[in-house]
Amino acid sequence: MAQTPTSEKKSPTAPKSKPDSTPEKVTGGALRKGVVDACTGIANGPRILKLYMEMCARCGTCAEQCPVYQGEPTDLRNPVIRSNLIRSVFKKHATTSGKIFGSLAGAEDFDGDMVKWVDAFYECTGCRRCATYCPVSIDNSIITRTGRAIADRLGYTPERLQKVIEISLETGNTDGATLVAFTESVKFLEEEIKDDCGIDVRIPYDEVGAEIFFVPPSGDLLVNPEAVMGIAKVFHKMGKSWTLSSKAFDGANYGLFTGDDKSMKLDNKLYVEEGKRLKCKTLMMGECGHAHRIMKFIMEKASWWGELPFNITNVLQFTASLVENGTITFDKSKNPNPVTYHDPCNFGRSCGITEEPRIIMKAACADFREMTPNRQHNWCCGGGGGLSAMDDIMEFRMNVSGAMKLKQIDNTGATFVAAPCSNCKRQLLQLMEHHKREVVVGGVHDMVFNAIVM
Repeated sequence: MAQTPTSEKKSPTAPKSKPDSTPEKVTGGALRKGVVDACTGIANGPRILKLYMEMCARCGTCAEQCPVYQGEPTDLRNPVIRSNLIRSVFKKHATTSGKIFGSLAGAEDFDGDMVKWVDAFYECTGCRRCATYCPVSIDNSIITRTGRAIADRLGYTPERLQKVIEISLETGNTDGATLVAFTESVKFLEEEIKDDCGIDVRIPYDEVGAEIFFVPPSGDLLVNPEAVMGIAKVFHKMGKSWTLSSKAFDGANYGLFTGDDKSMKLDNKLYVEEGKRLKCKTLMMGECGHAHRIMKFIMEKASWWGELPFNITNVLQFTASLVENGTITFDKSKNPNPVTYHDPCNFGRSCGITEEPRIIMKAACADFREMTPNRQHNWCCGGGGGLSAMDDIMEFRMNVSGAMKLKQIDNTGATFVAAPCSNCKRQLLQLMEHHKREVVVGGVHDMVFNAIVM
């Protein structure tokens, strides 16, 4: 397929918000005080996090299920040891036993080594596999996000992730794409669909009153567009009234990964405002697990913006329902090669979307093969928690955090991996290239694009 066009012209659209400047790194005594105060404050914070400070039995179950530790079993890659960076300071300053008995009670003071702190918490993919197996359900990803949030407040968020957040808040998308790039891409995709099936299929945008406001990750629109083209075919087949937004076409939200709640909410607010402006009945999230998780299970549940005038759903659920009731059909011969499906951690463990993509893949593909284990037990791609954007840790991602996923893919013998997540796509594409595997990586709706009967 031809390269998607881009443009360097500035977009006239308004940014989500004026981003704050990157905070200066705190050092010395102020750094120690900042860490101690934050860890001590857990005592007055969410009850679940305080329980995680008190409940760990150091049984090692989480390490057995951690992709990072299994990739390279060293101390700081053990979830228990990593989480103890916070837990030990909490016990030292917020518990009676820690104040009296010190290290005998697992209490230690912050040693001032913020580099070790950041390295540790940014070697966790936040996959939540540990919580699936922990006998007392400790979710180390919550402790990881707390550690990253502390680092963020003190000015230690990795430069690459801080830059992604700033770009998203300034331009409305994590790629920094302009309005011209967006409109050129839409036109290009419409032409590609026409070339493929001989039918004019519109990809509308900014249409007030459309029933569905569709929010993909920008990577699916600008870099790996076959999924969006497949979705456009589904909407066309159904005669659905739908629209993109030229201001809000990237559901990705890196505030979740850095622990920066303020940025996460600002990033999210644009989509709610656009949904209201477009007067949609349904805000439909695309193939992006963390974006759907934030929108459906964090924002909506916490009522960040009050009662919403639209429903929130996911395109995987939408298409699967059409397959099940026979509304859309496929020619499996269009996808003859062996394919497999990667469960993104946020879809599989945080959103409960596991069967829907399989319904689609099995209907559209002649040779679907499961990875083992799968669904909520699946191994992380190795780039979760924002790590896929950090090319400065490429060696770690390719040979440590991604090691278990590479074995899974190899064992299927598949030549195509469907990964409905831009972060997973990037990690898996680089993983296949790095290890010289002849495996194509794309989305679930790539298969729909190939095989749907129009």
